[in-house]
Amino acid sequence: MVTVRIEKKPSFKICGRKTWVGQDNEAFGQFWEKCRKEGLIQLFERIHENRTETVTNSNAIGVSCVEKDPNDRNFWFYVATECDHSPEGFDLEEYTIPASEWVIFENYGETPDALIEAEMYAFEEWLPYSRYNHANIPEIEAYPPRKTDKGFSYEFWLPIIEKEVLIEIE
Repeated sequence: MVTVRIEKKPSFKICGRKTWVGQDNEAFGQFWEKCRKEGLIQLFERIHENRTETVTNSNAIGVSCVEKDPNDRNFWFYVATECDHSPEGFDLEEYTIPASEWVIFENYGETPDALIEAEMYAFEEWLPYSRYNHANIPEIEAYPPRKTDKGFSYEFWLPIIEKEVLIEIE
């Protein structure tokens, strides 16, 4: 069962690697696997060993750069971590996530099913009936280190902005 919460978050910097994602949903998993094999996820864990708190509370995050047009599902996708600066000796790109209000959809289970279920709930059931629009800010998939009897925690972060209300005056 997907749970929903809305939170305001400050801007934060990420560093990681990116790939262009077209309409091929398999590209996400393939890119995550490539980053795992290259040791990127282990590097992110080392970066976070001494950090007590981060904005996403995750060692690794996925960032879908849809800020130009959230309806265009061709975009740059980062496998990244929150960082103050890119560690020396690694070819990582930096990017700043703007401050925003986020609706965070949390689900438990197995990857990628639990994350996909949270995203589908966000776009098909929650957003169309809410008082919000998708803000022109990247979407985030976060993996906080929480586990229950239902499985691991997965979060889909959707940036939001209140819909403009038009009032007709006669």
